[in-house]
Amino acid sequence: MTGPAATAGTVLGVDVAAERRGCDAVALTPDGVAHPQGKVRGRDGMHSLVAAVRPAVVGIDAPRGWAAPGSRRSAERILAARGFSLFTTPDAARGETRPFYAWMRHGFAVHAGAEAVPTYETYPHAVAVVLRGGPPGTGLLRDPRTKLAWRRGALDVAGVDHSALRTIDEVDAALCAVAARAVLDGTAELLGDPAEGLLALPLSRSR
Repeated sequence: MTGPAATAGTVLGVDVAAERRGCDAVALTPDGVAHPQGKVRGRDGMHSLVAAVRPAVVGIDAPRGWAAPGSRRSAERILAARGFSLFTTPDAARGETRPFYAWMRHGFAVHAGAEAVPTYETYPHAVAVVLRGGPPGTGLLRDPRTKLAWRRGALDVAGVDHSALRTIDEVDAALCAVAARAVLDGTAELLGDPAEGLLALPLSRSR
């Protein structure tokens, strides 16, 4: 881990991947500096990270649990209605048996490891779109270099020093931390049904 630990007002963002890859975590301190925390794996790994950093709020790029059978989660319906493309959370019968959803299963464990502090689902692409005031140009995200630059631009708008971040996964984790900071500051929009887990985004400037 790098950067200060246990600083009051620090928030934490996690970009979720399958357990074998690990999840990138970034702490965002009140001075606006993003501190990469390396890879975190599983409930125990997340529990240890939360104990070390002691964030006020955590933002995680994954749902908290499966959808109800025959239903789509409320937050996903709202995002889809706003034009966002995202992976739909399946019900347990499908999600527990298909390899593709390994990253979601790992996300559930990461959420469980952060249960000692307020924790919200978020979506880094949507965070970036809100911060930048609109979606990227057609085809821009197909090139990893322009995608990274576009996401970094969103962090610039948020006033985040992202000079220590090296990869798109770290930048996405920092965007999750920006959503967590918005919750802490009272400037977040919370989407969905609390029973399913709320998804946090910064408030749009147009709202």
